[in-house]
Amino acid sequence: MDKNSRFFFFFLAMVIAIVGVVLGGVVAPQYAVKGVVSSEITTPSGTAVTEEPQTVTGTTRVVETEESIYIKVAESVGPSVVNVNTLSKVQFFFQAIPQEGAASGVIISEDGYILTNNHVVEGAQQIKVTLADGRNFDAKVVGRDPYTDVAVIKVNANNLPAAKLGDSTELKIGQIAIAIGNPFGLGKTVTAGIVSALNRNITTETGTIIEGLIQTDAPINPGNSGGALVNSAGEVIGINTAIYQGAQGIGFAIPIHLARSIASQIIDKGYASHPWLGVYLDTVDTQIAAYYRLPVNYGAIIMDVVKDGPAAKAGIKTGDIVIEFNGEKIETADDLVVRVMRQNVGDKVKLTVVRGEQRLTLELTLEERPKGE
Repeated sequence: MDKNSRFFFFFLAMVIAIVGVVLGGVVAPQYAVKGVVSSEITTPSGTAVTEEPQTVTGTTRVVETEESIYIKVAESVGPSVVNVNTLSKVQFFFQAIPQEGAASGVIISEDGYILTNNHVVEGAQQIKVTLADGRNFDAKVVGRDPYTDVAVIKVNANNLPAAKLGDSTELKIGQIAIAIGNPFGLGKTVTAGIVSALNRNITTETGTIIEGLIQTDAPINPGNSGGALVNSAGEVIGINTAIYQGAQGIGFAIPIHLARSIASQIIDKGYASHPWLGVYLDTVDTQIAAYYRLPVNYGAIIMDVVKDGPAAKAGIKTGDIVIEFNGEKIETADDLVVRVMRQNVGDKVKLTVVRGEQRLTLELTLEERPKGE
């Protein structure tokens, strides 16, 4: 297997979970996850108990029921969620076949900026947006970020109902999560569940690791991509992006704090910056270590080093096995990828590597990933 087939981009690792594209009729691409990388506590979905109004010392205390929450959220956030219809062409033997897609988006500014998924608009030759009030607009792509599956599109309109964005860093497992989107091209649809888990990592079919996702059991289907995941206060906490293939009640959303940060960069400069090591990686496990007689049976082995990249400048060599990143143990190549993705361009980091019988700690400065890498 050559290195290009084993590794998608310079600092990213081999795929450990595949996110496929589900296409159905007029429905746009929707990631379908076959595996989950990280594991945190998962709260099983259950039926919530609604409370009746209670009387305390002669005063009626009204307890908000789930039903009233869902109605309030649907009414307040629904106008900010749009249908995103795309037209692209796919190559079928020697012909280019038109393919229509239907997905979702979230209005994030009154002057027409809309947040959606990269996989929704990637390759689209035509994009049309339908607002909740029935108005239709042509849209253009402002920028896309395949590394987080975030994209921003723009319509020429003003005074649009922008969604209120929440704080996804404060989410708790078990709190209400409401999905609003355009599943199967049906138009605005509201489904409800809970936040089942946090900090899930998935790997797309292109080898891109998307980390820190929200897991929810709110029903998400093809066409929900780019739609809103909302809390009980009517604040957007995530952008729906993926489903777990072959399972029910396992969907994923990009945390809004990440999506908002990427969107801001895209609006400012047309793209988002990401830190870069400049290496090709593979995972060391017990079997590989035994076969190649490696000194350790874990870590991320350097398969190749990009000339003049950050790793090369720091003296990292092909065959080095990275076992620590800033003092944290690295078990797999994906561990290293995730650690790098959490840094910023310009950060100085320390890698501990095993080189033969030596154990070295090397410092390097993360650089911006070159375009196209």
